[in-house]
Amino acid sequence: MKYKIIADSGSNVTTLADTDFASVPITIMAGGKEYIDDATLDVLAMTDELRKLSTKSSTACPNIDQWLTAFGKADIIVAITITGTLSGSYSAAVQAREQYLEKHPNAQILVLDSQSAGPRMQLLLEYAAKLFTANASFNEIESKLTTYQQHTGLLFSLESLTNLVNNGRISATAAKISNMLKLRIIGTDTNGKLTPVGKARGQAKAISLLLKEMQAQGFNGKKACIAHCFNEIGAKLLSQKIKEAYPACEITLTTTRGLCSYYAEVGGLMVGFEKQ
Repeated sequence: MKYKIIADSGSNVTTLADTDFASVPITIMAGGKEYIDDATLDVLAMTDELRKLSTKSSTACPNIDQWLTAFGKADIIVAITITGTLSGSYSAAVQAREQYLEKHPNAQILVLDSQSAGPRMQLLLEYAAKLFTANASFNEIESKLTTYQQHTGLLFSLESLTNLVNNGRISATAAKISNMLKLRIIGTDTNGKLTPVGKARGQAKAISLLLKEMQAQGFNGKKACIAHCFNEIGAKLLSQKIKEAYPACEITLTTTRGLCSYYAEVGGLMVGFEKQ
């Protein structure tokens, strides 16, 4: 039996330790240029170029062929996608599964819409890898992973909402007020949609609000993953804040790749966490 885990690049993950893993890139299109969100993308250069643009930009999900290529010749496959409200990645992966099964009828494939992005997807991928290591059956993987998904959450803190507004993901009115008052927007993923839950003036207050919202959502204090878009100071401050309240918490710090950097923008923070 050959096992494989796949995710689109909305997860920020490019490798998984001791696991056959593939990342399928989402593409950012801006200023007549395409930024393919793979491991070779210069994210800093991309964000710098995007900030200088006055025209709208957009994204394109991986196509069916890209998903099929990533499936390879595996027998048991777990494919996790960014929320379907931000991308057509889930739909493409489902269609790829149907085509793959026509040629490999004995294969077993779980395509999971994370209903989220970034570090929450990373938690799901790491849990799937643990199930693979434990030689779990496909039915066990499907049951346990979908259950685990219900016990994870995502929160984010953003300095800029430009790309979210331009792509219709957040209200332009909310962004305008935020920019005028120089507020950071705190948000979460609600049924796959990005939803503002609060505002804070300055990073320190935003970080305190993030922890408060984590606790309100049932954070169990066991595991969290923090991703930042060129905001290492903020990521470390949030990690410290979590550790003060939950000393035994396992915390991973990582950076956003292309797609999450596109939406979170410079200064953005995202935190995925386990819930009760």
